[in-house]
Amino acid sequence: MMFLRIFCFLISLINLSAAVFASPIFDMIKRGEIEEARLEISKNSTAVRRDGDLLFFQALIEESGSSSLQFLEASVRAGLSAEYLEENTYLMALYYMTEGNFDKLATTAGAYLQYWENGKYRPEMLRFAAYGNYQTGKKENSNKLLGNLIDENRGTSIGEAGLLDRARNLYNKKAYVEAQKICRQLAKGRSDDVIVPALYLLSYYAIEQKRIDEAVLYFNLLKEGYPDAIGLDDLVDKFTKIENLKEDQAAENITGMFYSVQVGVFSVQDNAIGLSKNMKKYGKAVEVVEKIISNKKYFVVYVGRFNSTESALLFKEQLEKSENEAFRVVAR
Repeated sequence: MMFLRIFCFLISLINLSAAVFASPIFDMIKRGEIEEARLEISKNSTAVRRDGDLLFFQALIEESGSSSLQFLEASVRAGLSAEYLEENTYLMALYYMTEGNFDKLATTAGAYLQYWENGKYRPEMLRFAAYGNYQTGKKENSNKLLGNLIDENRGTSIGEAGLLDRARNLYNKKAYVEAQKICRQLAKGRSDDVIVPALYLLSYYAIEQKRIDEAVLYFNLLKEGYPDAIGLDDLVDKFTKIENLKEDQAAENITGMFYSVQVGVFSVQDNAIGLSKNMKKYGKAVEVVEKIISNKKYFVVYVGRFNSTESALLFKEQLEKSENEAFRVVAR
């Protein structure tokens, strides 16, 4: 509450005159003229004069996240122009989210929602506030905020993100039926940002309930639709920890996943074929696979098909020593 009272008090002291000379600096930053903006900030700053707008602009060009946050917080204390305060508050909330400072996340997002009731970041701040409240044990407040987010944004990507958060909370309560109903709905959606975690949650919690066929179904949907999804390896690891599996039910056999060493990516097919011929000397299967990345055709060279990450990593080390190059293991 103290942070909220200070925040509201500082809003009442906003310095409107600073924006007169500061706006050109903001325009420089938006155009990507970082060094020019840095020079202008330096010319207008003194040890005595700590202008809130200049501190805000300094925050925008800082390379360090923690330093940026310090300038964002200092800019509010020094008196920040109205036109930048909303953006400043949103950026602070983003940092608190990534830092895992859930108390400040909840408080900052709550302060935003009080002052900018219909602000341009209202949906994001509702989600931040709900998450911050959930993580700090205020689950009733969190549910209310999530309800507002979902009701106000039905049919949009941020509304679906709110539904995804609700499903996670239900899974944590072991309310599996209701959570799975939401995730199945989201898995049929339009946004990859929601479809991928929805399929992951469906597979993950099906494993939790020992519903292996269902877990494999959603795993395969995720793998086929999004072969580079971050959660695939995590699901394979979870399959390996299932008790009382038969010998032929190893995780790799259940999921159909295997591992290869990726040794090259080429835009010219002949170059990929040349490398593949060289790699055959190691006695492993070598494949050249065509992929479309950012609407451009590439040819990826893979060596080996391994049933576990351990065996793939061992072979990768041998390759790296022999070829004096760095490679990587990929799930396929």
